[in-house]
Amino acid sequence: MTTLPEPDVSNETVVETYHRLAALYDWFITPLQADTRQRALGLLAIERGEHVVEVGCGPGHALVALAERVGPEGDTVGLDAAASMAGRVRRRAVREGANTQIEICLGDARSLPFRENVADIAFIEDTLELFAEDEIPTVVRELKRILRPDGRLCVVTMERAGAEEDLFVRAYDWLFERVPGYERFGCRPIYASRTLEKEGFVVERQEHLHRVWVWPVEILIARPM
Repeated sequence: MTTLPEPDVSNETVVETYHRLAALYDWFITPLQADTRQRALGLLAIERGEHVVEVGCGPGHALVALAERVGPEGDTVGLDAAASMAGRVRRRAVREGANTQIEICLGDARSLPFRENVADIAFIEDTLELFAEDEIPTVVRELKRILRPDGRLCVVTMERAGAEEDLFVRAYDWLFERVPGYERFGCRPIYASRTLEKEGFVVERQEHLHRVWVWPVEILIARPM
């Protein structure tokens, strides 16, 4: 297994980058994520009344959609480490009329501020790849800890396995290695499915997709072993 390119910055620096660029991320990146997000939500087969936690909720597009699916009978909690992202979620929830259904909190995915076995669903989109290679298992263990024994996890990420020679993946690696400051964004393709299995999940569904024809993305639906 190839070693992941590692940023020469802390996760706190990555968080600060997204805090400063939250509006630009919302305007330019989230539209590109829409199709894979909708596919992931469909694969989850969310039921009304379920308790959902989204880790790394960003500007809140998925969080509002999750709240719509669980309805007022359910609970929807979003967590992000960047304060300006959380602010955008709150404003979006008000605009969408979902502010009474959504709880938003600041926090670190490596130490989630939730009790054990609290969630039916944990959702994490384009966030797992923001952590250093040795921190990703910690995040996965935290996701497993908050899930109920029959709960399910949905991960949307750039998967490296099987795509090591993909031009997009190679371009990401080149940017990390050659462009000063690029590592502040944190994200790069990772070995997501292998990490889930190593940390006690059974991957039940795995779909490989592309955003705008070139951006390889994987959707993983998994359950605690």
